[in-house]
Amino acid sequence: MLFKEIFYNFVPMKVKPSHLLSAILVFAAVVCSGCGSARHAHRNQQPDVALQGLNAPTTEANVDKSHNAVAVSEAPLSPLAVLQNQLTALTQDSIARFSQLGLRVVDLTDGIVLFSCGEAQRMRPASSEKLVTAIAALHHLGPNYRFTTSLASTADIVDGTLRGDLYVRGAMDPLLTAADVRALATKLRDSGVRTVRGRIVADATLKDKDDYGWGWCWDDDNPVLSPMLVGGKPALSTALQNALRGAGVRVTVPVVVNGQTPTSARVLAAVSRTLTDVLQPMLKQSDNLCAEAVFYQLGPTRDVVATRINSLLDSIGCDVSGSNVADGSGLSLYNYQTANTFTTLLTFAASRPDSIFNPLLQAMPIASVDGTLKRRMADTPAANNVRAKTGSVTAISTLVGYTTQRSTGHLIAFAILNQGLHNMAEGRQLQDKICAVLSQ
Repeated sequence: MLFKEIFYNFVPMKVKPSHLLSAILVFAAVVCSGCGSARHAHRNQQPDVALQGLNAPTTEANVDKSHNAVAVSEAPLSPLAVLQNQLTALTQDSIARFSQLGLRVVDLTDGIVLFSCGEAQRMRPASSEKLVTAIAALHHLGPNYRFTTSLASTADIVDGTLRGDLYVRGAMDPLLTAADVRALATKLRDSGVRTVRGRIVADATLKDKDDYGWGWCWDDDNPVLSPMLVGGKPALSTALQNALRGAGVRVTVPVVVNGQTPTSARVLAAVSRTLTDVLQPMLKQSDNLCAEAVFYQLGPTRDVVATRINSLLDSIGCDVSGSNVADGSGLSLYNYQTANTFTTLLTFAASRPDSIFNPLLQAMPIASVDGTLKRRMADTPAANNVRAKTGSVTAISTLVGYTTQRSTGHLIAFAILNQGLHNMAEGRQLQDKICAVLSQ
C-alpha cells in the first residue's frame, strides 16, 4: 500500500498508457539513487572513538561491492585512544554495578590527563592517606628532619652528680628500641653523670593527650599515640630507669613525674633517626604507628596538622572541600579524599625531585618486589615498575602512585579509589589490571 500511494503521488492519474513504462523506470531510478547516497554518506562518517571496539574485525562490510571498489579503511586508533578504550572497558566491569569508583590518570611527562572517572567523588582513602601525610611531612619538614629523643637538664654537674631534674623528652619515635634507650643512658654517663639527685621528668608535650585517633574503630588494632614510645609502646620512662641502672647511673628520686623541658635546658644525651628512616616501614609495610608519628611531627593536635595539610593542598590547586584529614594513617572513618586530590598531590611531589619525589619513591612499595605489593602484578608490565600505596579497610580498596609507561618512558601518576566493595579481591584485581594497562 505504501508503494502504491507513493507511486500515485508521483505519477499523474491521466498519464498515457504508452508512457506508463517510462514513468515506472524513472520512479525506480530516483528511489535507488536516494538509497545509494544514504549508504555512501554513512560509510564516510568518522566513527565516535569512544564507541569503537579495541580490535575491530576486518569483514566483507569493508568492501563497497556496489561500486566494485575497495572502500578506504578507517585510520588505526591512536595509542591514547587505545588506552582510553581499555580503561573504559575496565571501569565498565561488573564491579562498577555495585561499588563507587574514583579514577584519575595523569601523564606527568606531557602534563595531560589521560583518563578520569568519578575523579571528584569524596571517598575514604584507607591507608593511601599515608601518602598525603608523607608528602606533607617531606614538604614542611624536609627528608633530613630527625626524630630526636633527648635527655636534658638546667642543673649543673658537680663531682659526677647532676644537681637537679633530668628531663626525658619523647619524640614519638616509632622505631626507638630498648637498645637506643641503653645508648642514651650510656651517653649520659659518658657526659660525666654518675648520680641524678633530682627527679626524672617525662616530657610528652610533643602532642596532645589523646591516646587514639579521631574516628578510629574500637575493634581495630589501634596503636597508642604517645610521644613516650619505645618498642612501639608508651614505656620510655620505665625503659630509661632500667637503662640508667644498667649504665651505672644512680637516681636518688625514683619517682617519674610529667612535665615540660625548659627552653633553657641543655641537652646531655640524644638519639635520633631521620624522617626517611620512618617513611620506609610507614609506606612499604603500611605501618600505622609510623604514619601517626610522622603526622604529629607537623603539629601538637589533629586540627593544627589538618590545617597545615589543607594549606598545602590549597596552594597546589586542590579543591580542599573534597578532603577531610582526620589522621595520618587512614584508620579513621572520617578521612575523605578524591582521585583529583591524590593525582594533584603526586604531580606536586614529582615537581620536587630532591626534597619530595625521590625520598617518597624509595619508600613506596614496588609491584611484585616488596612491601604490600610484593605478591601483586607479577608477570605483567607493572611488575617492578609500579610504585604505589595500597589502602584496605572493610569495603574499601585503594591504590595510589606512579608507574612508567614502557612504550614511551613517560611517568604516569594514578589514583584508584573503590568504595562499597563486597569482595576486596575484586577491587585489587581491578587495580592490577589498570596498572598493567598503564605500564604497557
